[in-house]
Amino acid sequence: MSEATRDPGAALARLKRAKRVLVTSHSAPDGDAVGSELGFAELARALGVAATIVNRDPHPAPLAFLPGLETIRVQDELPAGFERDFDLGVLLECPGLDRPGFAGLELMPLLNIDHHLENALYGEVNVVDEDAPAVGEMVLAMAEKAGIAVTGSMATNLYAALVTDTGDFRYSNATPRAFEAAAKLVAAGAKPDAIAEALSEHNPVRVVRLTAEVLSTLELLAGGRLAVIACDRAMLARAGAHPEDTENLVNIPRGIDGVRVAVFLKALSDSAVRVSLRSRGDVDVQSVARMFGGGGHRNAAGCTIQGSLADARRELLAAALPVVESS
Repeated sequence: MSEATRDPGAALARLKRAKRVLVTSHSAPDGDAVGSELGFAELARALGVAATIVNRDPHPAPLAFLPGLETIRVQDELPAGFERDFDLGVLLECPGLDRPGFAGLELMPLLNIDHHLENALYGEVNVVDEDAPAVGEMVLAMAEKAGIAVTGSMATNLYAALVTDTGDFRYSNATPRAFEAAAKLVAAGAKPDAIAEALSEHNPVRVVRLTAEVLSTLELLAGGRLAVIACDRAMLARAGAHPEDTENLVNIPRGIDGVRVAVFLKALSDSAVRVSLRSRGDVDVQSVARMFGGGGHRNAAGCTIQGSLADARRELLAAALPVVESS
């Protein structure tokens, strides 16, 4: 394990030494994960490095417009013989080696590019910049360092990464650095109006039906400052929806007047509950996620709790209520 650097040149130098790279990101990928993967793969190819993207889970439906999305391989395991066929693994937005959901990644030299505070520094090279608004912005910095012209497709993918991870530039990571990157990407061909419409106004009907199911579980606690919603497999079945269709639902209760923290409990198996946490202002939900082995950012974090939905709810609320009540 090596130390971390913020220098995009370190990632670039390691990439240039490779011939074939396997690119991945965290399970249940979001806009920053997928947009960064596609942008990074295009950068690698521009440098003469073959790149293959492999993800454990499908992309959320709103990301279907991203150019190059059809090249991403979605499978339960890494490709057979991956440790021979690829000479570098690239993990984007993964604070821990377990986050992609694949066994065997430790068999490869790894390039770790991330912006989470709690990154485990598991790579041969670790480029970790906690001040980066999105990993997509870090990929843009690599392209600039390499002198590679940002194409319209790369700009679209990296802008989507940036806009989703900043919550449409509403979260605290919407810093001057985020807007500077956005300006560069728009100048390179990203179209903010078209991307915004694609992300928010093209939901399949199953997502709308699932939204109704999930919002029917809404509870307000701590005097209306804590909102809790939940989803189980029966809800998915009734709506005809998929696990990835839950991606943005936690943001709905976060938008309720007076709510400081929103919690979304997703019981998508019999023995584990995935928890998404969102907060406003200075309420640190990352501290709550860390209690259960998770992490993220101050205003957006997640974790997995083993057990039933009822047990996970009880444990999570016991940890979250004091944070909310002290805010």
